[in-house]
Amino acid sequence: MNFSLKLKLAPLVLILSGLFFFLPTKATADIKQLVMPGPLVDAHAQFEQQCERCHEAFKKGKQADLCLACHTFIATDLKQKTGFHGRNPSVIAAECSHCHTDHEGRKADVLMFDPETFDHQFTDFQFNGAHTKLECASCHPVTEVKNKPVRIDGLAPQGFYSRTPMNCVDCHAKISPHKERLGNRCKDCHNEDSWKKVTFNHDKTKFKLNAMHRQVSCALCHPNQKWKNIATDCYSCHQLNDAHRGRYGQKCQTCHSDQGPPLPGQGAKSAWEKVKFDHAQTKFKLEGQHQKRACDLCHPQQLYGQQLKTDCFACHEKTDRHAGLYGSKCESCHTNKGWKTPVFDHQKTKFPLQDKHQKLACRSCHTRSITAEKLGTSCVSCHRLDDVHRNPQNERCERCHTPKGWRNETRFDHDLSRFPLLGLHALVPCESCHQNPQFSATPSTCTRCHAGDDKHKHRLGGNCDTCHTPNGWALWQFDHNRNPKGFKLEGAHVGLECQACHQKPIGPDKKISLPKTCAECHAKDDIHRNAFGRNCDRCHLNESFKKLRKILHEDN
Repeated sequence: MNFSLKLKLAPLVLILSGLFFFLPTKATADIKQLVMPGPLVDAHAQFEQQCERCHEAFKKGKQADLCLACHTFIATDLKQKTGFHGRNPSVIAAECSHCHTDHEGRKADVLMFDPETFDHQFTDFQFNGAHTKLECASCHPVTEVKNKPVRIDGLAPQGFYSRTPMNCVDCHAKISPHKERLGNRCKDCHNEDSWKKVTFNHDKTKFKLNAMHRQVSCALCHPNQKWKNIATDCYSCHQLNDAHRGRYGQKCQTCHSDQGPPLPGQGAKSAWEKVKFDHAQTKFKLEGQHQKRACDLCHPQQLYGQQLKTDCFACHEKTDRHAGLYGSKCESCHTNKGWKTPVFDHQKTKFPLQDKHQKLACRSCHTRSITAEKLGTSCVSCHRLDDVHRNPQNERCERCHTPKGWRNETRFDHDLSRFPLLGLHALVPCESCHQNPQFSATPSTCTRCHAGDDKHKHRLGGNCDTCHTPNGWALWQFDHNRNPKGFKLEGAHVGLECQACHQKPIGPDKKISLPKTCAECHAKDDIHRNAFGRNCDRCHLNESFKKLRKILHEDN
């Protein structure tokens, strides 16, 4: 438009402007419609008769203020320098109308938003690690209703992209194996590269891991994933393994330590078994056999506050196999090198002591006054009451036994049998399994002996050693994910009780055989009623039935 034309139209503009102040309201509205550039977009259609909502006469610079007065969440982001509008320098310096034009018609795109080119680094949630590979819909589940983006959950669409929750638990709570028992601070242990890569540094807690504690799994100290209010003293965790049965108090660190590497060739337990308490600093220095004895032998009661005498008889009176027949001067026959090496020489008698007999206390054979009784020299004359066979071998003990020992030095070696003695079996007396002299008739399978202890009620078959060891029922070792022919536990399967899948009892001699496909186990959960076939994993993920994988439909 040239300058001369502007001069001609100037009076008309002044006249029309004046009419806005002097004409009736309806006439003013008609003139506004006359000069309006075009229809508003669908989102602003309700304000088409209210120009003052977005415009102020003769004050074009006020338009941005009116926009922010309505779109308050954008104004907050600009003020606090958060979100896409508060972090992007090019957006901060621009007017609202530079990107979001109006009066372009109902179907016009006023948002100018393109997910393909959107730079997420200008938001409050910068992409790192595994997040860089996700689709937008993974965190922003949207669809279109009448060409308008809305959330699937039905929430209002205004600002839903910028108002998406950013905490880990907001998105990952349903797949968290911790079941909200660890709180919401996921970043303390995990990073965005992978959930399985744990970065927690235990040294920053009140309990720094040293030596053997670094070699144990988290679950041993944190059963059922309990992480808070865990005691840090030795006794709270190890009282069940306390060999002293609480007699020495709860200050384990007085004698033991978890510091330092294991001794060469002695394994990880040597640091604990190496007692650091120095008995030489007490009133009774340990010499001879006393250096090799366990603390319990002299300290059978509470350790602290107990005053022990230092003479032999004061400590060994209760274990005196002579029953006091030889007085209290033990040193007359014995030295601190060991009771088994007395001064008295039995080899000069009619019964020379051999092997085990040399290590026995006198009271074992001499139950009465040594001068008044006369003992036989055959095995049965002394060991008749110890004969577990009830005389089936015609009293000829030497057929199987020698003076080296009834159990240790016999011709029968249990480790060469079909049932080697391992773990707790090595501590069990023979009579516990061999309840009659017919040793070969004793069963050798777990279920035959421990049927009453089976808490699984035969649902896991009879191969108990698949999960358990002879060291104890509680020390089970089965790992579902290390079985090459088994079924790996992943997703929602992790944490299930065994009986959730193993529901029916099976025979002791049969192998466990369970279905491995989704349809075979979850047929009753199939809301499609088999309409989509039996390959459930084409659409569903094992984390949850509700979590679907992306499927591309292609025409063949």
